[in-house]
Amino acid sequence: MSVLLTEGYTFRDALSMLLPHHVEELSEVEFLVEEKFRSGSNMSEILQLLGYQKSYLMTIHVAEQQGRVVRALESIASQMITKEETQKRLQKLMAYPAILFVFLVLLFFGFRTYFLPNMSSMMLSREGDASVSKLTLSSFFLHIPDALIIAACGSILFAFVVWKNISKKEIGHQMKVYLKIPVLCRWFRLQLTRQFAYELGGLLESGLSMQESLIILQQQELQPFMAKIAGEIRERVIFGDSLSTAVNHMKVFQKGFNAHILHGEEGGNLGRELQIYSDFLTDKTEANMTRVLAIIQPLLFCIIAACILGAYLAILLPMYEMMEMV
Repeated sequence: MSVLLTEGYTFRDALSMLLPHHVEELSEVEFLVEEKFRSGSNMSEILQLLGYQKSYLMTIHVAEQQGRVVRALESIASQMITKEETQKRLQKLMAYPAILFVFLVLLFFGFRTYFLPNMSSMMLSREGDASVSKLTLSSFFLHIPDALIIAACGSILFAFVVWKNISKKEIGHQMKVYLKIPVLCRWFRLQLTRQFAYELGGLLESGLSMQESLIILQQQELQPFMAKIAGEIRERVIFGDSLSTAVNHMKVFQKGFNAHILHGEEGGNLGRELQIYSDFLTDKTEANMTRVLAIIQPLLFCIIAACILGAYLAILLPMYEMMEMV
């Protein structure tokens, strides 16, 4: 899209050229897009129809205000490529452990279905009911994968229910809750700071005043968190606080953000400084994702190793019992 716009194509023409290569129900989508054009919808509203993420749509919405749509699209394309590469790496990391875990689940199921009942029958025929208790530990080890699957599904369900409940609350309350959750609060601060710095920096770079820039961020509806933050900062700025002072009073931003803003205010190049800081946080996000991916596979192999150890114990314990009977 950004390449076509740079070459001089209109947004409408560029979209018409790209849609056949990216959508399945072409005629239906083209009809809906045409309706949007006729009703006077802007670029962000039309791209929302095509399923763009709200974080990307907000960047486009803000870029429309400053006339830098092509630059915004290039930035979004870069983010999409990075996200796609991360997803592919995650899939590669998960593929082998997932296949191995499924194989272990089937193996454990076979042990529980055939091996353990046969051992129980043999021990009952030799020692009677007193021998059944000796197979309890083996049965426990053979149910380790079941426990892991139930725990994982339960955790996902619990997280989903909590997220749905939080989403129904007022935006300010949601932010307070997210900032109290360990690990998640760090990611939440990082992403809010990165996007706020990028959007506000771009608006200031385009020549808008601080007040005008904050009003645009406050009035947009694509990112409620950003609108809430912009509104609170604008109130402080109206009463005479500088941006660095206003940011320093808020707990939602990354540590050191206010110092970077102060440096930009003193140097008279705040917009550019904010965008540089946003690029720095983008690199930091990618580095964090790399570290997380490096941890996931060893962790999965540790879980699988525990399952394999359980399988050995489940087999060996009854065998030792049988050897003692001989």
